[in-house]
Amino acid sequence: MSDRQTEACSTENALHARWAFDVTPGRERHVALQLQELGCTDVERPTKGYVIAHCDPTAVPVIKRLSGVVRALPLLDSDLFEDLSNVEPLLAKVADVVQVSSGPYAQMTGIVRALDGEDVLVDVSLMGRVVRVRAKATHVSVMPLPEPWR
Repeated sequence: MSDRQTEACSTENALHARWAFDVTPGRERHVALQLQELGCTDVERPTKGYVIAHCDPTAVPVIKRLSGVVRALPLLDSDLFEDLSNVEPLLAKVADVVQVSSGPYAQMTGIVRALDGEDVLVDVSLMGRVVRVRAKATHVSVMPLPEPWR
């Protein structure tokens, strides 16, 4: 980043807005660090592929050009990635995006392709290929994606 770009992103006196950045999976940490360098606050990584932060709207064009950032979406008053710890877990259905919470595929994200009793068959990306894995239905959680991203 040049000094001029960093100066343009200065957010000391600017009104901050909350933004969700769609990020190339695996680049979330890198993008989060760059957002902090640009003066964004409350930077968080709620789920794989997304980074949320309070940023000056004038900084967003610079952020969109960062390596790994796919797009930027402004968040309204409602929190799209609200704390779901006190909510009953959603039962996975075919075509839902889920994250495996335990077992050998823990922290992997995939798409439910079939339901088999207490198990779900999930397509995940493993070493550059789509692989169908079996996981217990209680070991997967449905990713709460915002409506515009579905």
